[in-house]
Amino acid sequence: MISKRSFCFTLSLTLLLSFSFLSADEPVATIDKKVSSLKCFIMKTRPVAGKKVVEYKDAQLYVCCSACVARVKKYPEKYEGKANHQLVYTGQYKQTLCPITGSELTDDSPKFKVDGGVLGAVEVHVASTKEVASLKAMEIDDQINALFGTAAFKKGKFVKVKKDKKG
Repeated sequence: MISKRSFCFTLSLTLLLSFSFLSADEPVATIDKKVSSLKCFIMKTRPVAGKKVVEYKDAQLYVCCSACVARVKKYPEKYEGKANHQLVYTGQYKQTLCPITGSELTDDSPKFKVDGGVLGAVEVHVASTKEVASLKAMEIDDQINALFGTAAFKKGKFVKVKKDKKG
């Protein structure tokens, strides 16, 4: 006869292996890796890994606590640039046009790296070197708003990235 302790151990081990096997096929591994070192875009010193998630634009935002969840829900326009930046950083959204001019992009279009520090670095394509020079002259918060704010997100026609379903 099997002991209660052995039964619990076996059941726990079986469940653990089942869940880890199921999650191996999940395309969120890239998001998880990026989120693991990410800081909250509201409380910039606090990590978001394993914390709170806010449903936003048919995707997920990662914040550090319930208070930040409430802030995003109450004042979404205040945080839109940083929230959209996080969606692009985590690979949930991607741009299709220049977020400054709305122009088509080519393989030769200049790139600009938005070094968000604890918010994550994102490389964005822009229409010309004129936009790159303009962005370089800005502070980081202004760069984020110029590239990911309400108007820029519309002009850049950022779209949700469809996840591949394996198997």
